[in-house]
Order: sequence, then structure tokens, then C-alpha cells
Amino acid sequence: MQQVQSPLVSIIMPAYNAALYITSAIESILNQTYQHFELLIFDDCSSDNTIEIIESFTDRRIKLIKKVQNTGYTNSLILGIAMANGKYIARMDSDDISVLNRIEKQVHFLEHNIEYGIVGAFIKTIQSNTQSEIWKYPIEDEDIKCFTIVNSPFAHPAVLIRKNVLLQHQINYKVAFEPCEDYKLWVDLLQVTKGKNLPEVLLYYRLHPQQTIVLKQNKLLETSNKIRLEVVQKYFNLTASQINLKTHYYFFNEIKANSSYTILDKYTWKNKLLTTINSNQYQVIITQLVQQYWLKNIQTLTQFNLGLLKIIGNKYILCNMNTIALFKFVIKCSINYKVKPALK
Repeated sequence: MQQVQSPLVSIIMPAYNAALYITSAIESILNQTYQHFELLIFDDCSSDNTIEIIESFTDRRIKLIKKVQNTGYTNSLILGIAMANGKYIARMDSDDISVLNRIEKQVHFLEHNIEYGIVGAFIKTIQSNTQSEIWKYPIEDEDIKCFTIVNSPFAHPAVLIRKNVLLQHQINYKVAFEPCEDYKLWVDLLQVTKGKNLPEVLLYYRLHPQQTIVLKQNKLLETSNKIRLEVVQKYFNLTASQINLKTHYYFFNEIKANSSYTILDKYTWKNKLLTTINSNQYQVIITQLVQQYWLKNIQTLTQFNLGLLKIIGNKYILCNMNTIALFKFVIKCSINYKVKPALK
């Protein structure tokens, strides 16, 4: 009986001055339990010895593309999709480490769930002198779609994508959305296919000062807000002029140390979102998501006054804060009590 060959996976790895970490990244791919792949590495005119390190590997599945001009990693991803021979496209960064059975598990999922076009996973951070953290993402398709109102619902270097979905719907990365090109891709993909995150760590994600998310913080916020605007308009009955992107961003992504004044803005925005949901299909999930983040915001109050009783003394807050958390919250509010009321 002839054995059926496993589908080819094209793994795209952009690289630029990656000498410090790229050996570990490549080895984590070569040592995968799933072996039917090609590793496309795009060197973006590195000035260190990145190319020498890549060329020291003799595995024929490695294909090194030396770009003649530095055009950025999003351009490398677009070229990678065009050159990919695989049924599936995997992402991998030159400073991360894939768990050894990552590709095997993700291929198995997509092979047995034809209606899904993308599968991701949880990731664990690697950072010098700092305790590692597990970053969890929404697991099921509906939760993933709704989470796009908050932020990117996938860890970019930990995804596997069905290539024919990209080709059939003419979906690709967009340089104009860098450094949030992945967030934009997910929003586009999730309109035509289903997504899933496997609820386990399948990639170790390295944090360091030279990362794009560190070097391009202002650009990242500006570009991600453009995508949020698109998503919020889709899920809520609001026009662009009615959407306060600054408050929306802070409601979901900057939750630390709320004052009695910032919490009022968030309270107003929370109510606006809950009264303008225009998708019956996702209304319950989005309502729960907004309420969950509202609870997180309330728990970070740094000052309290009598006027806030009106906005925190609701059933959802009281029912979803356990006894210990509620006790700590009351004590904190008492210590940080301010006489001036927040609401008239």
C-alpha cells in the first residue's frame, strides 16, 4: 500500500541582523517532528554575519534569498507567499523558538478541519532577567473574530495559514499597514474563513530592545488604530466621526492606574459600545468582552469618590468580583477616597 505524503509546509522567516538568535530559530525548525517543509529565509541586507550563519547549515530544505535592497520584513513576507510551494504557510521569526511539535500539531488541525483557514497558538516570552509569561489568545472562531475590536487575535510568528484561502480571496500582507501588517491580515482573513488558536504554548517569543514593537511604538499605535476603526465600524452602529479611538484604545489596552476622571471617559464609552452593537450573531460575545474589560478597568482605580458609586455599583461588577477581590477593592477605595464627587 502506497503511503500518502504529508502536505508541504512553507515556513517564511524574514531576517535582518539576526546573528545573535537565528541559529536557535533555525534549529527549532530543523528539529521539528514534522519534517516535510521548506524554510524560506529572506535576508534583508544584514550588515552582521547573519548570512554566514544561515549558509553554515547544509539542510537542502533551507532556501536563502538575499535581497539586494533593504525593503522591510513585510515585503519579505509578500515575496515569501509568492515563492511558497506549500499547501500551508507558517510564520517564524529569526529570534524565536518553535516548540518541536508545533508544525505537526497545526498541520493536523488544518488537515482535519477544512473550514478553518488559519490556526495559531499560545506563546511564552523569553526575556533576559525577567520572568517569562504565557500570552494567551482567544481560542474559538467567534471569540477570535470579536477580539479584533481589542487587538490582534493571533501571535504572528506562531500561525499556520491555508495558502489557497489567501490566493482564492486575493488576501496578502500590506506594506502600508506595517508594523501592524499581521493585524490587518487577520481582519481580512477572518471575513472569509474561520480561525482557531490551539490552547497550548507552541512558540517561545523573544523580547528584546531591537524588536519592531519596541522601536516603532508610535507607528504601531497609529496604524493599529486605523485597523480598529475598521473593525469598530463593522461591529457597532457607529460612523468614523462617532468613534473615539483614543478612549477605545485605552479602554481595552491601557488598563493600569485609572483615576476617577479616566474611568468616567471609559464608562461613557462602555455604555456607547453596549448600546450600538449591530451584529446579532456576536452580540452576546461582544457584550461579555466589553463587560470583562470594564471590570478590569474598575479594579485598577487609584482614587475613589462618592460619585463613582453610580458607575461601579452595578450587578455585573458585584457578581463577577470575588469576595477577596471585592474586599481589597473597597479597602483601596477607602484609602484613596477623594471628597470631590466625580458625577453631579
